[in-house]
Amino acid sequence: MRKTVNRLARLVPLIGVVAALMVPMAVAAADTSIQPLSATLVARGAEVDVTVSFTCPAGYTVGSPYGMSGGASVYLQQAVTKTEQASGSGFSSGQTCTGQPQTAVVPVLATVPGPPFRNGPAVAFAYLQACDANFNCVYVGSGPVTLRISR
Repeated sequence: MRKTVNRLARLVPLIGVVAALMVPMAVAAADTSIQPLSATLVARGAEVDVTVSFTCPAGYTVGSPYGMSGGASVYLQQAVTKTEQASGSGFSSGQTCTGQPQTAVVPVLATVPGPPFRNGPAVAFAYLQACDANFNCVYVGSGPVTLRISR
């Protein structure tokens, strides 16, 4: 019994430290969001420019700290006929977060081989990755959003 009490006594401070370290991450994650707003057809459907609104902690940079693609990413899918789906993805990075709502245009290229995008409804998923200089990163996704692609 005494060993169990001693083990628990050593574990309690560790739990307190872990909880204290998690608070800033929870606060930063609460200030992070992304939402697709609109979609514009470009180059006869080879590309769609998707405007997103995002918020991330001030001082963070949108993008991957490891030099890989990332940042404000969008995946777009559209039923162009009864049997064909146009789809594609793209990303934008390098913006500095202000802590306030900002916008970015994410170019989404149609996947080849496959049909081009056209005017009409489509489903978009947006994701945001932003990191500070110490490689502390926040991630958030929008979930599916229906947009109308227009010229």
